[in-house]
Amino acid sequence: MVTQESSLSYHLLGPLRVLHGEREVPLPAAKLRILLASMLLRANQTVSMDELAADLWDENPPRGAHTTLRSYVMRLRRALCPSSDERLEPIRTLPGGYLMTVDDSQLDLLRFRSTLTMAQRMAAHGDHRRESALLREALGLWRGPALSNVPSDALHRDFVPGLAERRYSALEQRIDLDLKRGAHREIVVELRDALRTCPWREHFWAQLMLALYRQGRQAEALDAFRQVSERLRGELGIAAGSELRLLHQQILTNDPALNLPLRSTLTTPGDRHRNRLCRRAAVAAPRTC
Repeated sequence: MVTQESSLSYHLLGPLRVLHGEREVPLPAAKLRILLASMLLRANQTVSMDELAADLWDENPPRGAHTTLRSYVMRLRRALCPSSDERLEPIRTLPGGYLMTVDDSQLDLLRFRSTLTMAQRMAAHGDHRRESALLREALGLWRGPALSNVPSDALHRDFVPGLAERRYSALEQRIDLDLKRGAHREIVVELRDALRTCPWREHFWAQLMLALYRQGRQAEALDAFRQVSERLRGELGIAAGSELRLLHQQILTNDPALNLPLRSTLTTPGDRHRNRLCRRAAVAAPRTC
């Protein structure tokens, strides 16, 4: 049975890319990139004409939008599948919309999600070595900010923040596992890089403080607390959360518990309110998450 061209692969976790084997398929038109991204973000689901129009024109479509949309779909089909063989067509027309069917091997976003699911299963079975390897594999699919070359306010508002949240939650989880196995020396540079992009994620700061402390760099760990506290107070008007405050006190007193595997901290109602403020700040600031 002949299916769509299996050598086509799609990449959303970074700049949008389409590869035919090892050759990149050019998509210079911004509207075609938006259209393709909109369908791939809803892969294996029917996407309505209205949803596509909203992503293309940010909920302000021009007159005759559906006619223009059909012309864009035709151009996208030609770019993805120059062959006239309909059996190789990656985009199907359905009543009221379009369907793009892909599997994990073709779309990095699906591989990311399925690999995270496998990591969760390994965590449930207590296989933390395999969990860590799977998280590292999932994070390795990222090539930069998602959809960085797709100029759609709607997609960057409705989809990109959620993708970034899953990415950095997975990174936090993997670094927790690294700290539990004593790999604190390897993660300081990685954490500093993450904090340049995500300065509001308090758990990254806590991980950095602990990693520095375990290397005998107590003064730097305390300075990290000062930096995040000043930033939270000055830019968001909130105090550092309970996790950071407790860790700061433990570092000041050289608490022996810090030499043990990282322990989870319960999130208080105040922490949840602060996290909501941080997420709002992330939406307002493109380089934060």
